[in-house]
Amino acid sequence: MADLAGGRYPDSFEEWLLDGQPVPPYRQTISRRDITTAAIPTVTTLNVYALPVQAGDIFSFVSFLVKTAGGTLTHSWVAVYNGVGTGAALLAQSTDNTTATGWATGAQKIQLASVVSNIGTVGTPQGPSTPAIVAQGPAVWGVAFYQSGTTGDTVDGASGSSSSVGGAIALTGQLPMYSTGTLSATATAPSVLPTMSAVSGFIPYLVLSRN
Repeated sequence: MADLAGGRYPDSFEEWLLDGQPVPPYRQTISRRDITTAAIPTVTTLNVYALPVQAGDIFSFVSFLVKTAGGTLTHSWVAVYNGVGTGAALLAQSTDNTTATGWATGAQKIQLASVVSNIGTVGTPQGPSTPAIVAQGPAVWGVAFYQSGTTGDTVDGASGSSSSVGGAIALTGQLPMYSTGTLSATATAPSVLPTMSAVSGFIPYLVLSRN
């Protein structure tokens, strides 16, 4: 602790302070202070964004900010996966919103169909063990934002990487900030992520919360 104080590091996470000190804390794709623009995530594409979570985290909602509602949409939903790469398992999905304009303008707090947690699961006690679906310790999950139709919702976020390097990966081993996968119009999130590709571009402000 003395080293942190000596280095002038804060003893409380600044984003948590700005969030109003919620218990348990929220987790987000980007800092609220990094919101610089608004854009439409690619329509009829599985857009997946990296979001770090800590051991013991429990979530029920995905929240985001809508600047402008969409148009001629057939499906709108969000989902949470236990990773951002091909084969990551679905943890929970929201109810499919079939409103033609998608989500309404303003702050949206979308409930997941079931509670998701980063508490860890164990294998079977006898015989060959079953791999844990949720590993112990901190992790990076993927939050999927999906709409199918003509024009998706315009949501707040950061412009993201503008280079040709997909996912803003500068070093081997870094996880992509943004990935996409092919997904036809559907009301249901796939049970595992399909073949995913790291891409560059806009990163929406997405928040996981318990309450």
